[in-house]
Amino acid sequence: MLGKTYDIEASPNKLNFMFISVGFKGSVVKMVVFQPQDNKRFNLGFGDFYDNAIHDAVVTNNGDVVKVLATVAKCAYEFIESHQGAILEIKPVDEGRRMLYNTVFKRHYLTISKKFEVKGAVSNEEPKPYSPEIDYDEFELCHKI
Repeated sequence: MLGKTYDIEASPNKLNFMFISVGFKGSVVKMVVFQPQDNKRFNLGFGDFYDNAIHDAVVTNNGDVVKVLATVAKCAYEFIESHQGAILEIKPVDEGRRMLYNTVFKRHYLTISKKFEVKGAVSNEEPKPYSPEIDYDEFELCHKI
């Protein structure tokens, strides 16, 4: 699934990762954050990083969305190496990202499912085992130990 990725820089605790997207709009700093929720649950968030904050609703249109998403996946894989058994929550911030994430999971489910038990939720329901026939509102990835 990863393909070509950007070089990443991780914080010592592997909760924050930075990389630089290079494309039509020049160089854009991106940040991936794994925010602790409870127990072994973390929210995976990412976006453009400027003014000392992550802007997750920005649409950069830098022409490198595949490489950016592959880099976010690379961060997730590196994160779980340091946080065995973690559960990742992925909650799209808008309809466009919801559609994009559903497409990514449909295309790469077999690869993702080697490391994670994948679940999805619709309309604030409890997450259920992933099915490619359903378009989900959010995702849950449980690291397989």
